[in-house]
Amino acid sequence: MIEEDKDLEMIAFGPVPSRRLGQSIGINNIPPKICTYSCIYCQLGRTHTLQITRKPFYTPQEIVADVKQKIEGAKEKKEAIDYLTFVADGEPTLDSNLGVEIGLLKTTGIKIAVITNSSLIWRKDVRDDLSKADCVSLKIDTVDQEIWHRINRPYGSLKLRDILDGMSEFSHLFSGDLVTETMLIQDVNDETEGLEKVAEFIAGLSPKKSYISIPIRPPA
Repeated sequence: MIEEDKDLEMIAFGPVPSRRLGQSIGINNIPPKICTYSCIYCQLGRTHTLQITRKPFYTPQEIVADVKQKIEGAKEKKEAIDYLTFVADGEPTLDSNLGVEIGLLKTTGIKIAVITNSSLIWRKDVRDDLSKADCVSLKIDTVDQEIWHRINRPYGSLKLRDILDGMSEFSHLFSGDLVTETMLIQDVNDETEGLEKVAEFIAGLSPKKSYISIPIRPPA
């Protein structure tokens, strides 16, 4: 195991009901709370390790073994599984083995989803990894640089323009189900002109669905 202090039992969880993906086995491939953002609305609190460097956190074999164990447990209980979903306590695309893990889990015959904050999608290797999934959810809270810094509190060298361009490029190459998610914060990104710009950008991605959320759990 690469991160000795991480509890292997916390890699896979579920199946749990998902608002977007039916019955899902979650895959927590990032230790808490390692992320590229420290969003003001995050239910996990402030990010304690802010980074953009991709690295392995578990071996792919550990992740696959834990997920398959959950699948077997669900089968024994006759629980349905619609998706295996990479939804971490940090940003899942920070895992440099993400593409390998998706490829290995494809052998289960269950669809694979990744829920990402989109912050690393300007990288070709990240787009390549995400393209292996059946469903990808991209977060887009704003297209305004100042508001982006206020809401998402990104790692210092990240550039919103690069991220938006990466989303656009990915939307043209991805053959699976693309969805977007936008979190609305009162008096921060809910102003009409800004929302119209976000809507215009999302329309250009041609997603299957576009979700609008509000914070319903205690935020950071």
